[in-house]
Parts: sequence; structure tokens; C-alpha cells
Amino acid sequence: MSSERRVLYLVDGTSQMFRAYFAIRGLTNADGLATNAVFGFTSMLRKLLDDEKPGHIGVAFDLPGPTFREEKYADYKAQRPPVPEDLNAQFPFAKEVCEGFRIPVLELAGFEADDLIATYARLAREHGFDVVVVASDKDLLQLVGDGVVVLNPSKNLRLDPAGVKEAFGVFPEYVRDVLGLMGDAVDNIPGVPGVGEKTAIEMVSTYGGMDAILERAKRFVAAWSAKDAAVESGAPTRELSTAFDALLEIEPAGEFRDRIIAARAAIAVPAADPKQARALAKLLKDLDKGSSRRVWFAVAEHEEQARLSKDLATVHVDVPVTFDARALRLDPPDREKLTVLFRSLGFRTLTAEFEQAPAEEPAPTPAAERAAYHAVLTRAALSDLAKALRRAGRFAVDTETNHQDPMRAAIVGISVAWRAGEGFYIPLAHRYLGVPDQLDLEVVREILGPVLADPAIAKVGQNFKYDLHVLRRHGLPVEGWALDTMVAAFLLEPDRVSFGLDQLAAHLLGHETIKYASLVGTGAKQLTLDQVEVERVTDYAAEDAEVTFRLAEVLGPRLATAGVAELYRTMDGPLLPVLARMEATGIRIDAASLRAMSREMDVLLDRARKDIHELAGSPFNVDSPKQLREILYGKLGLTPGRKTAKSGVHSTDAQTLEDLAGEHEIARRLLAYRELAKLKGTYVDALPELVNPETGRIHTSYHPTGAATGRLSSSDPNLQNIPARSDVGLRIRSAFVPEPGWVFLASDYSQVELRVLAHLCEDPGLIEAFRAGEDIHRVTASKVFGVTPEAVDDGMRRRAKAVNFGILYGMSESRLARDQGMSRGEAREFMKAYFDRFRNVRAYIDRVREDATREGAVRTLFGRVRYFPALRRGGRAEVEQALRAAVNTTIQGTAADLMKLAMLRVDRALSDAGAKSRMLLQVHDELLLEVPEGEVEVVLPLVRRAMEEVHPLNVPLLAQTSVGRDWREVT
Repeated sequence: MSSERRVLYLVDGTSQMFRAYFAIRGLTNADGLATNAVFGFTSMLRKLLDDEKPGHIGVAFDLPGPTFREEKYADYKAQRPPVPEDLNAQFPFAKEVCEGFRIPVLELAGFEADDLIATYARLAREHGFDVVVVASDKDLLQLVGDGVVVLNPSKNLRLDPAGVKEAFGVFPEYVRDVLGLMGDAVDNIPGVPGVGEKTAIEMVSTYGGMDAILERAKRFVAAWSAKDAAVESGAPTRELSTAFDALLEIEPAGEFRDRIIAARAAIAVPAADPKQARALAKLLKDLDKGSSRRVWFAVAEHEEQARLSKDLATVHVDVPVTFDARALRLDPPDREKLTVLFRSLGFRTLTAEFEQAPAEEPAPTPAAERAAYHAVLTRAALSDLAKALRRAGRFAVDTETNHQDPMRAAIVGISVAWRAGEGFYIPLAHRYLGVPDQLDLEVVREILGPVLADPAIAKVGQNFKYDLHVLRRHGLPVEGWALDTMVAAFLLEPDRVSFGLDQLAAHLLGHETIKYASLVGTGAKQLTLDQVEVERVTDYAAEDAEVTFRLAEVLGPRLATAGVAELYRTMDGPLLPVLARMEATGIRIDAASLRAMSREMDVLLDRARKDIHELAGSPFNVDSPKQLREILYGKLGLTPGRKTAKSGVHSTDAQTLEDLAGEHEIARRLLAYRELAKLKGTYVDALPELVNPETGRIHTSYHPTGAATGRLSSSDPNLQNIPARSDVGLRIRSAFVPEPGWVFLASDYSQVELRVLAHLCEDPGLIEAFRAGEDIHRVTASKVFGVTPEAVDDGMRRRAKAVNFGILYGMSESRLARDQGMSRGEAREFMKAYFDRFRNVRAYIDRVREDATREGAVRTLFGRVRYFPALRRGGRAEVEQALRAAVNTTIQGTAADLMKLAMLRVDRALSDAGAKSRMLLQVHDELLLEVPEGEVEVVLPLVRRAMEEVHPLNVPLLAQTSVGRDWREVT
């Protein structure tokens, strides 16, 4: 009989599927089936098999339907939202993965996966097995004990009893007590109101389990009541002292105990004068406010609820199953089954691995997992690396830093890769005890710098603007950027949720990368990368470069296949260094004027709150949705609108308030108050804090993947959302100022999207109006209302303008009616008259909708593509929404492309002219430049010409330019 130690691994499959679903987004197979959760689950399972090499294993899943816990507590999990449909559809595939690896699936109706794991763990111990529970949730920590550990795959932690105490705060036998006190909002376990995780852990650590805490709570309430009775009756000092002594027995330590001691000491001193009496009264009042009092009273009041919650949180070890060690033994995988399954799921790397490997041989390791990653620590090694990069002629580069802001980040290291399966990391600034000798930055500038600066050597990167900033700031300018994998992926799938390296690696390579959090941790104890061991960072950083190189090898050919390679080569690729220069330049602000404005806005907000209180008839917290609902729908009796998706209560959002504006003045005042508060918090108060101490300027970040239509977005701060029409927005803009001796020059495309529409639909009426330089909205109103342009009044023009812009976004009759204060019938007639007069517009819209329905995609004038999967499998409302977006994409996307080309033309024109002027901001259809006063006469016509002649259209492009001393003056 073998004396070899036997170990059973029990995996919480349901939990791992949920974690994978939310960690990896946007992964689908060729048929559009979501595969993100099953991919993450498979990656976790394979890593477990490779690292642990288990002999016995089982994966537990929940089954749909009620469990025994609902019989005890009907509201158990009642508030949990339904499982997302695209996740639900992946569970059968996860079980097929288990079957392919010949891993038993454990499930039983009426019981949760946790209970199955607990029961199998008990039975396994009785049969002489040690147990490893593979789970990330805290609930299963209660199983840890003799021969049972928990392995957390997301954090790569193996927890024994001491590990549970360190990680969670209590030993395993007390986990249920903590869960019972704190409850669980996800599972709708009530717990004790007001007791969160931190408080529950402190109480259990100090006093013991649930029984001890409940008993102590009863004693506390009794002692407190005795104290209150003594105070109210003016009882002798002795009785009050006795009550305080009882409280001190219950509170062994902490600030609250110190308050009790202070109060007890105060009553021992005769209150001979009013001052002494007032001091005692204050001490007693402070005691009443103490959080400990509230907690103890809450625990005592909710004793039954606490016991029920502990019972609900306790995993049961008596599920009616039998233990068969042979059935849990891990056999070799069914390669044929896995090959077919992985092919259907679109997991190419896994398909190739299981398809090519002979059944009798071990499976080959995927390229990324057998990759060799090296740390470069000597001058000689760096010289060899630089020579290899020159010979390769193309390589991926990535930087590691200590900050997310590239304009503030210090470089920690540089990684490079020029072929699949190998990567190199050059550590520069790691700092911890025992760190190996690292290369000096000056040596890297000397040896690697010329390679980075050589435009003949192609570089690829992921979000390379960030790396360009970091390298430039550290004396390592880069030329020769060939491909940004993030932007390339965006051109291929512009509606993806994420273009991060981890997600792209999973989606395109079937590869799970090392996660940043696994190196630095999370929360208060999170490290910066320079505090992590060089050996660990080498694997992470070199993998980033190596995976980026492999992504570039995949994405390059796909750009050509999708017909967007030229778009990247001539537009989106060349724009990246232009954006980087704009970000690096930044823009000046007058911080003093913003601080003065903030003080003024405080006064205005106070006045606005008082006005709202007066309209409401009583004071309330204007910023509280709950209190606002009570005022609007309770006290004032206004008509409730839609309900929120998350909590199902009546909404108080901006759209709802706009709908209520006709019912009561308070809605309009609330909208104005919110707008003012938002601008104050987002810009007036925030902008001075964002000034870079090195440059004295604000540096926004532009996102080339910010909108599926191709438009740029910005953040940190977002300078594209400052209102250009409101008084407050204009005042904020006035705080943006140029350098002394310089001015701002703004050049703004006039009605560019309408001009694009006229070009695309070739409508004679629109083309004629634009060519003649007429007011397009007045011309539209004239044709629709059948009057001369001179007879068009402001109301007619306003309605025509609404339709002109509304058709770009698929405006409905009801929306036009609501916005313009007309009946739906009037709106229908107006839109009919519009399309009767501009027939080519209607024909163009219909043609785009037909093309989108047939092809599932549309393209801009320059070939930018956008796909609409909803047209293949969406419901009626989703299809209609997708068709409206398709029409808008052809127009707005083309306008965005024109602006990108204009930025390239302006940048090149400034360079060719040898001008010092520089572009600072791009805000929708506007470019803002900073120009030396002496260059204005040369630069202004140069910029206007570059924008207006950027691309020939059937109608002229018109750029309106202005010069001023601040941004407001040129708005």
C-alpha cells in the first residue's frame, strides 16, 4: 500500500466563471457567442493543472433554482440581479471544458457549490485525503483547518489557518461569525445594520464568536440603561459609578473606553459650580454619540437576525452525496474533444496545442508560456541587446514606471522584444533591500538611445503615446513608430469595450497575461513597481513587450484584410506623435482667477439651495437622490418618471428633471444647480490642482480610441466638455491663457457635419446653399415652410436647425415634438416636409440603412469601418438603434476623419514654415493654437488654408478663425 500523500482539489467553478466574466470583456467567437468567462475559467484550470499537478480533483457548480436557504429565509439572494444572459450561456461550455480534461463536475439541485465543496472536503478528510479548496471568495475560508487549505488563484495565495487570520483578520473558525454580523449585500444576507466588515472583524477578534458577542451586547444595553436611569433620576454617584464599571468590563480598550473613564472620573468630583456640571453633561453627551453604543444596541436589537445571518453564511457539510475516490481521479485529457471545443470557441492557441500534440506525448506549452524572459543588468548585455535590435530592424518597446500620468512618472525600467517567445527587461530604478546592481540611465541613453532615435528601425507599442512621453522626459526620444497595437485593434473593432493589453492578448492570442495587481497588490498596501523584485518584474515587463510584438504580427495583416491599413498609415498612425506633442506642450491657466471664481460659485450655490428649499417648502439635502425623491414625488406630488435600472426607484436624473420642468419650477432650478455644482467641482476647483509642477501647465490626455465613430476624446482633465455657450463655461474658458508675448488662435470648422451630409447625399438644395455661403438653417426653413428666406422668423429657423442637426443622430418625431414644444402630428408633418424638399437626404439615409443591414457594417468617406452585431441578432429596438448609429457614423465619422487630417496638415504646415506656434487643444470641430504675437499674420492664413483645403468635397469647408488673449475671447 502506498504511503504517498493524497490530495483532493475542489474548485468553486461558479465563482471562477463570474470572476472571469467581469475580468475579461469583449471576447467572442466567430459566431458572436461570448466566450470571455469560459476562456478565463479555462486559463485558471490549465494553470492549476500545470502548477499543482493534482491527482484528484472536482469542480463544483451551482444549479439554477431555489436551495434549502430560501426555505429558511425567503429573501435570500432576492436582490441579486439575474445572471447576465451571455454569462449564463457559457456555463455549459465550462462544463464541457471539465469533461474534456476529464475533471468530474460536482452539482446537485437544491445545494450551492460552496456546500458541495464543504461536504466533499469533510468526506475527503475522512478517507485520508488532504484538501485544497480553489476559491477566491471569503465564504469558503471557514473550511480551512487540519488538512484543508484554500488556494486563491486570482492572488496566488495558499491560506492555512494562520494565513486566513493574516488575510481576513480572524481564524477560520470565526469566519462565519464575521459573516453573520456584517451580512452580505450580494446574497441579501441581512447581518446587523450598521456593522460592516471592519467592525465585525474587530468585534470577533476582541470578544470571540457570535454567542459571546450577543451576550456582551445584552450586558452593554443593561449597563447603559442603568447609566441613563441614574443620570435622569439624579441618583447618587455610587449608582452611576457602578453602571460605568459594568461598561468598562465590556469595553476593554479603545477610544470609547477612554470616554467612559473620563466620565467616571468627572462624577467623582463634586459638581460645586455650573462649569463642572456643564463639563460632566458634555462628557455624557459625547458618550451618547459614540459609535460603540450604536453598534452594541444594534447587535442586541437584531440578535435573531444575526443568528439567522450566521446560519445562512455557514456552508453545510452534510449534502447527500457519496465519496468515490476513483471517480475524482484525474485522467489524461480527451484531446480530440478539447480540440473540437476550443475550435468552436475560437481559442486558436489552445486549438493548435491540442490538435497538434500526439496523444501519447505531453502537450506542448504555448509560445508565451515557454517564453524566455531576461533581465539586462550589465553594459555588455545591453550592448549585445542593442546590436540584436538593429539587426532585427523591428521591435516592441514598453516602459515600466511608478505613476499613471506619463508627465509625472519616473521610469523604472524598459522592456523590448523582437520575436515571439523571448523578451528583455532593463531595470533602472528598483529600490528595495537586496536589489541587484542596475544600469545607470546615462548608460542606457548612450547605448540604447541611438537605436530608439533611429527612424529606420521600426518600433511597435501598445498605447505608445504613454511610452513616448516617458522616454522623451528621460532623455530617450523615439522615432520610427510603426504600429500601435491599441489603435490598430480599435480600427478593426471600434466598439470593443477595452483595448487594454490583457484583453487584446486574451482575445487575439488566447493568452492570459501576468496581471499588474499580482505584483503590486491592491488597496492600502499596494506597492509601486520599483518596490517589487527585479526577477518578478522581468517576467511581467518582458511579457508585455513580447505579447505586444506578437499582437503586432497578428494585427498588421488584419488591417490590410479589413481595408483599413491605409487609414492607419495616413491618418491614425501619423496623428499619434502629433497628439503626444500637444499633450506634452499643455496649456496655461490663471489659477488665481479660478480660485476667486470658486468663492463666487459657493455663494451662488448657497443661494440656489435656499431658493430650492423655498420652492420645496422645507430644507433638505439637495444632493441626496433619496431626499429629493421624497420632495418631488411625495411632498410636491409631481409625476414620477422612469425608474433606475440598478435599484428600481424613481429617477431624479437630468432627463427626468427636464421632463418635470413644465410641472414645477423646482425642476428647472435643480438642473441649474447641478450644472453649476458640476462645473465647480470638475473644472473650477479641480484645474488648479492639475497644474504640473515641472511645467506649470495642464496636460490633458487624448484618446484615439475614445469613440467608435473615430472622434477623439480627452481626460485628466476632459477639456472637451467645458460649455462654450453658458456664462459659467465662458468664464472658465477665460482662465485658460497663453504665455506672455503669445496669443491664442482658434480655428473652428463651420457646420462641418452638415457639409459632410451634403457631400455624401449630393442633395442639390443643400449643395447650392453651402456653395452660395447662405445660412443653411434659414434656407432649410424657407424650403420647408414655403416662404422666402427673408420671411423666416426665429421660430421657423429654430425648428429647421433642430431637424438639420437632428437627422444626423436619427431624431424621432417624438423627440422633435418634445424639444420644440409642438405636437407629435406637427413634428411628423414638419419632418415629412423636410424630406420632401431634400429628397436626397432621405434617399441617403435609406441607402445607408440598407447597406448596414446587408453588410452588418458601414464605412466613412475615408474607409473607417464600424460593425453593428445587433443588426444580426438584436431585438427590434436594438436594430433600430443600430441603424440610427450607422447613419450617424458615416457623417460624424467622416467629420472626425477630416479633423484628424486637418491636424496633420496644420502640424506639417507649421513645421514647414519654421514657426514656433503650436497646437494645444482639439475640441470637437475646433483647433486651439498658441502663437507668438509676431507670427499671427503668417500663421492665421496658414491654419485656415490647411483646414479648408484638407480634402475636396462637393461643398466648401469653412474654417472660422479668431485671435485673443484667453480662450473665451476666441470662442
